[in-house]
Amino acid sequence: MTLDDVLQEPAPELGAETVDRLLTQGWGRGSAPVRALPSERDLNALVGDGHVLKVSNPAEPRESIELEVAVMAHVEATDPDLVMPRTVPTTSGAPLLETVDDTGRPCLARLVTVVPGEILEGTSLTVSLAEQVGALAARTSVALQGFFHPAAGGRGLDWDVRRLPDVIAGALASGVLDATREPVLAGLPERVGGSLRACAALPSGVQHADVTLTNVLAQDGHVTGVIDFGDVHHTARVADLAVTLTAVLRNSGPQDVGLWDLAAAVLRGYQRRSPLAPEEVAVLGDLVLARLAVSTLISRTRAVEHTDNLTYITQYDDANARVLAELAALTPEDLRGRLHRLAGTAEPDLGGDLGGDLGARRAAVMGGPLSPLFYRRPLEVVRGEGPWLVTADGRRMLDAYNNVAVVGHAHPIVTRAVTRQLAQLNTHSRYLHPGVVRLAERLVASMPDGLDTCLFTTSGTEANELAWRLATEATGGDGAVIARHAYHGSTRWMADLSPNEWPAGHRPDGVALFEAPYGAPDALTAEVAAGRVRDAAAELAASGHRAALVLADSGFTSEGVRDAPAAYLQGLVDGAHEAGALYLADEVQVGYGRTGPQLWRFTLAGVTPDIVTLGKPMGAGYPVGAVITRREIADVLARRYEYFSTFAATPVAAAAGNAVLDVLEDERLPERAVAVGEHLRAGVRALSARHDALGEVRGTGLLAGVDLLAGRDHARDVLAGLVDRGVLAGLTGPGGVVLKVRPPLVWETEHADLFLAALDDALAGPMRAGR
Repeated sequence: MTLDDVLQEPAPELGAETVDRLLTQGWGRGSAPVRALPSERDLNALVGDGHVLKVSNPAEPRESIELEVAVMAHVEATDPDLVMPRTVPTTSGAPLLETVDDTGRPCLARLVTVVPGEILEGTSLTVSLAEQVGALAARTSVALQGFFHPAAGGRGLDWDVRRLPDVIAGALASGVLDATREPVLAGLPERVGGSLRACAALPSGVQHADVTLTNVLAQDGHVTGVIDFGDVHHTARVADLAVTLTAVLRNSGPQDVGLWDLAAAVLRGYQRRSPLAPEEVAVLGDLVLARLAVSTLISRTRAVEHTDNLTYITQYDDANARVLAELAALTPEDLRGRLHRLAGTAEPDLGGDLGGDLGARRAAVMGGPLSPLFYRRPLEVVRGEGPWLVTADGRRMLDAYNNVAVVGHAHPIVTRAVTRQLAQLNTHSRYLHPGVVRLAERLVASMPDGLDTCLFTTSGTEANELAWRLATEATGGDGAVIARHAYHGSTRWMADLSPNEWPAGHRPDGVALFEAPYGAPDALTAEVAAGRVRDAAAELAASGHRAALVLADSGFTSEGVRDAPAAYLQGLVDGAHEAGALYLADEVQVGYGRTGPQLWRFTLAGVTPDIVTLGKPMGAGYPVGAVITRREIADVLARRYEYFSTFAATPVAAAAGNAVLDVLEDERLPERAVAVGEHLRAGVRALSARHDALGEVRGTGLLAGVDLLAGRDHARDVLAGLVDRGVLAGLTGPGGVVLKVRPPLVWETEHADLFLAALDDALAGPMRAGR
C-alpha cells in the first residue's frame, strides 16, 4: 500500500469496550481511564496519566510501524536523556500487538509512555522557546545518526519536501491548484528545483522529519521532549530542519514575535548542537517554501475528502499562506542571504565592493607608516595550510618566517579544539575551568624544578610586562638590563626594553645594555657574561637605579640569531643574581620545541631562569601568552596587588594551548625540528661556497640566521627575490642584514630544499623572464 492509501483510508474505529479489551489483553491495563487524542490518520488515546495507546491506520504497512519502533529504540540507546515516548512491551514481550478494529480491519497497536508537558502548537512562542525547538531538532537528528532500516528509504511521504513537484502536479491535475490564480505556488517547482536536487549531495540520514510544534512539548517555558516518530524517513538533515523551521515561522505574526526573530532563534539553537555547512543553509529557504506548499496542498486535498475533520486538517492554512507570501516575495538571493547571516554561514563582508587599492585603504584607516607591512609589495594572504600561505591571486608561498603557526597554518586539531570550545563556552578568566588548569600544569611540568607557577596573558608582550611587575615588586629595583639590539614587546615600557625599535637618540632612563654573544664560543664564558651584567648594573647604579631584571631572548634572534653557549647563559643568570636582580628567559621566539624536544632553549643550555615568558606559538594563531615563575616571586606581588587579564586563561585559549602541546607531542615536531634545522643550515653553508654574499650561518633547531655581507640594500633585494620565488623570510640583526629563517615546525627536508633552491636563485640575481 502507498501513502495515498493511508491518507484515503479512514482511521481505525474502536469503541470503549474494544479499547478496554485491547489494553487488558495486550498490557494488563484495562481498568485505566481512556481519553481520545486528535490524529490525522491513526487512533490515539490517553491511557491514565502515563501512557498513550496508538492504533495504526489499517493501510499503514507493517514495516513502517516496525521502523518507528526501531527508531525510538535507537534514540533511547544513543541519547538516553532525550525525553521521548518509550515503547511498552506487551505481556508477551513484543513491541506490537496485532488486532482488528470494530469494522473488522486488521491494525497494529502499541503502548507508549507519555512525555510531560503541553504541545507548543497554538501557544504564543517566545524567542527562548524557538531556540530550544531548534536545539531539539538538532539533538534528535544527531541521536539518529548511524541508524539504518530498510523501510526508511522509499516511503513516498507527500510531506517530504523533495516530493514538491509531484504534489504540485497532482494538485494541478485535480483542480485543487489553479496556476492562473496562484502563479507563485504553481511556479515553486521551478524556483526551488535546484535546491531539491542539491539535497542528494548534502548530509543525510534517517530523520524524525516532523519536529513540529504539534510534536514538541514544553512546560514552564522549557521544552520537555518530542513525540510522534510516524513520519520518519531517510532525507537530508537540512530538509528535516526545514520542517521544524516552517512550523515555528507559522507562529510569527503582528502581535507575536517577528518571523525573522524566530528564524534566528531556531538557527541559533540548531547551530549550537549541530552546525550546518554553508551548502545546507543555501537551500534551507527553498526547502521551507516547499514545505509550506506541500502543507497547503495536502490540506486542501484532505479537506475535500474529509469534511468531518476540517478543523484539524486546515489548522495551518492561514499561517501557511501568510508565511509563504512573505518568503516568496524575497528574491532567492535575498532569502539565501538572510538565512546565511542568521546561521553564521555568510561570507564575511570584506568591503570588496568599495573598490580601490587595499593597501591604500589600509594605510588610510590603520595608521599608515605607524603599522607597516612586510615586503616591498605587501601580500594579501587569504589562506594557510601547513607550511604554506596562499595569496589572493592564488600564489602558494612557502612560509619560512612565522613561528606563530608553530604546528603549521590552520592545523585541523587546533582548529577543531578552538571551534568546539568556542561553541560551548568562552568567558573571562575568573571562573574555574579544567582546560585552563590542565594547560598550566603541563607548562609547569615542562620547566625545571622550582618554576612552579603559571600566570596567563594574551601575548608575549603582556607576559613581559607582567614579568617586569613581578621583578620590580620582588626585588625592589627599578632598572632593567637588556641585550643591545633586543626586542621584547610593543607596549610603552616594553618598547623601552626593545632597543631594536628605538629611534635615533632614544635612550630610556633606568635601562642598561649588555653585548649579545658575538664571537667565538670559547670566548663567551660564564665570567664574560656575568661581567657584562655586572657592568650594566653598575651603570644603572651610577644613574640612581637598581637592577630588578636581566632579560634576554634565549636565541638572541633580534641580535641576528646568536648561539649562546650554555656557559654564557649561566653567566647571565649568575650576574643577575649577583646584582640582586631576577633573570628572565624570553622564549617567545625560540620556545615551543623549536630547538628540540626539551621545548625551551634555556633548558637545552641547562640553566634555570627566575622567570620564563611565552607567547606567539602558544595558541598557533589564537592570542595567548604566559609567565612561568616561582611561587615565592608571585606571592610578593600578591601582597599588594592581584593580577587579572580578561582574555587570558579563557577556555578557548586553553583549548588552543592544549591542542598545540598535543600536536607537538603526537607528531614529534620538536624532534623533526632538530633534524630539518641541521639539514637547512648545512645547505646554506654549502651555498656560501658559491655565493660571496653569504656569510656565517647560525642557529639551533629549526632556526637559522644567515649573514648577508653585501649591505642592507642587497639584503632587501635578496628578501624580495625570495618572495618573487614563492618563499617568505625576514631580516633581523643590527643593520637588518641577517636573513632570519624561522618557519613552522611542520617543515620537512623537502621544504628546506625548496627554500635552498629559492635562495640560490635569488642570490644569482633578479627573476628571469617567464618566472
